[in-house]
Amino acid sequence: MPMHSSTSRTRSRFAFTLIELLVVIAIIATLIGLLLPAVQKVRDAASRMSCQNNLKQIALGCHSYASAKGDNFPALFDAVNMPSGDPTYGNPCRTQVFVTILPYIEQQAVFESFQNQGNATGTYLDLAYGATNGGISAGNAAVIKLYQCPADPTFGNGSPNGAGSAAVGCYVANFQVFGLPSNGDNPTLGVNGAGAPTLKSTFVDGTSSTILFAEMYAQRPGGVWGYWAAPSSNFNVCPAFGVGYYPSVNTPVTQTQVFTHGFASGTQGQAGPNSKFLSVSSIEYTSKTGYTNFTTALHTQNMNVAMGDGSVRTIFNDMNPNTWWAACTPNGKDILGADW
Repeated sequence: MPMHSSTSRTRSRFAFTLIELLVVIAIIATLIGLLLPAVQKVRDAASRMSCQNNLKQIALGCHSYASAKGDNFPALFDAVNMPSGDPTYGNPCRTQVFVTILPYIEQQAVFESFQNQGNATGTYLDLAYGATNGGISAGNAAVIKLYQCPADPTFGNGSPNGAGSAAVGCYVANFQVFGLPSNGDNPTLGVNGAGAPTLKSTFVDGTSSTILFAEMYAQRPGGVWGYWAAPSSNFNVCPAFGVGYYPSVNTPVTQTQVFTHGFASGTQGQAGPNSKFLSVSSIEYTSKTGYTNFTTALHTQNMNVAMGDGSVRTIFNDMNPNTWWAACTPNGKDILGADW
């Protein structure tokens, strides 16, 4: 009997009561709750760094192009006075910034697929053809990793049958640099995209003070998509932001012009301090047509931008709108605020 009693007591010492089990479960749950935010922060940091690298390579691609072309950057979209075809929609055209820099970001084969196709001969491009089969039409597509932000939850949806069915992208070019805002709200489609930026004279405010590229959800308001190979005939899908004209200290114009030509019905471009980037969810952004042409922060409360000197900056949601627009204009003689 004494031996049996000792064995029972030994067994009872190794058993857990219900209360003890609940305490252990509560501790584990608390630890998980503490770890999850840390894991999410690590993931956010990784995607932000990847995005920064993408933008840097895109900006450096522009500079490599400029080195080969007399210090000139490519236009947002140039199809002025094309000899034949339908240049309004890029078949053919001379340049389109994200297509034109492809050879300078190690995508020579994709670039060549836009040449000698459809209405394109010689050095002309046809945006309705190529490996991407177009900024404006669906088909087989080349997914360019540099044009994809890993933090964009809309990218994988693609248009209309996945990211591989059209040239979907997450980055947009500054219309104030690559476009032709001084041309006004011109009803001749495609004309406003034919900017002629050059390192020699465009960046009066300084290359380190001027934004070249920014982020935007791949899926746009109203159910459309942003295509990196799109012409400027439709700014709803064109990879551009800041589409409009805003007066600065060195111009006699006193009225802001937010362009409407080249946009679908009911939408318009955004210009001036009120065009500052949005920090909203993808669901909210895609559901409001009033957000058309606004850049969007794809990271928590901040957005990455590539600058004219090839550097990349992170700008925050509390930035003053005047500072934002000063950084968008290359020759407005604006002074960046202390929050830059």
